[in-house]
Amino acid sequence: MHATDKDIAHLEALYEGRRAFHGELHDHAASGGTSDGKRPLSHWLGAMEALGLDFAAILDHKQVRHMYLPEWKDGTFIGGTEPGAGLSDTDCEVPKLHYNMLFPGPKATEELLHHFPEYQFEGGPEGHFIYPKFTRERFGELIDKVKSLGGFFVHPHPKQVMVSDNPLDYWFRDETGIEVIYVSADSKYTEANYPLYLDLLAAGKRVWCCAGGDEHLCASDKALTTIYAEEKKNVSYLSHLRVGDFVCGPVGIRMCVNDTRMGGKCSFEGGRLVVSASDFHKSVKNPEHTFRLDLISDKGVVESHEFSCEQPFSIAIDTEDVAFYRTEIFDVNKNLRIALGNPIWNEK
Repeated sequence: MHATDKDIAHLEALYEGRRAFHGELHDHAASGGTSDGKRPLSHWLGAMEALGLDFAAILDHKQVRHMYLPEWKDGTFIGGTEPGAGLSDTDCEVPKLHYNMLFPGPKATEELLHHFPEYQFEGGPEGHFIYPKFTRERFGELIDKVKSLGGFFVHPHPKQVMVSDNPLDYWFRDETGIEVIYVSADSKYTEANYPLYLDLLAAGKRVWCCAGGDEHLCASDKALTTIYAEEKKNVSYLSHLRVGDFVCGPVGIRMCVNDTRMGGKCSFEGGRLVVSASDFHKSVKNPEHTFRLDLISDKGVVESHEFSCEQPFSIAIDTEDVAFYRTEIFDVNKNLRIALGNPIWNEK
């Protein structure tokens, strides 16, 4: 049902002081050393302005020097790195993966690398490190350390590297990200990753869906992330990424059950859910197109409503005894899922 003024006021109060930021959560630049991006940060700055991107996570490989370059600017570039790993104690057909560790800047990244001697990190702005193998237990300890240092952990392009028929092989910890939209919303990679995400939700795993372009070329607006943050600073972005209160896609989605925001968990007993869609990025905003909001639980689509991107659209329901609620936004004209809001889970 449509939200009342009271419903909307409650949601607005929970997100007070925050605005929508759109950006790239996974890519690489040409920053020298072992980086493999094709464009320097100076290119990224101009391209981001042209595309209307607020931020870009630059996660260069085997080094930290990209975060020390003169073009690096907090709030524009999110720091971290994307290593690769082999798992030594799994039955996966291909027991390999990449993993993204996002931090506000180089210091926390370096602390993480020093904490695990397996990386053989040389230290300092020009220091390099290797890609070690891990057991699943040790890999879980790595994720725990990322979190303790204020970072955000994502399993990127999961079905494009690891090969396994068991969805649980792709999961290591709750309250981590898994890349669903990869390269673009309509790519064959997204088509492969989306069912894995659904399988993990069905298995009771509390994972947050993420997007990433990872083109290694020019900046792109084909796989954006939307974060409602207080200010254009990395610590502000990460404070919401770390709790799942962000959108996999270029549309602003805000949702709550009572006082619990998107990405969290609470009791659904006697609860009230409010969800709002607005703040479309210019890459998908088209007044001539019809859009659809699907509110989904573990039992299927709860409500489905078509709306225009020109005005905020909100609905509210009384919660039922389901495992979670989440939201998807479709461009009806393209028959394309363009954004996924993260779930709120029922804590019984």
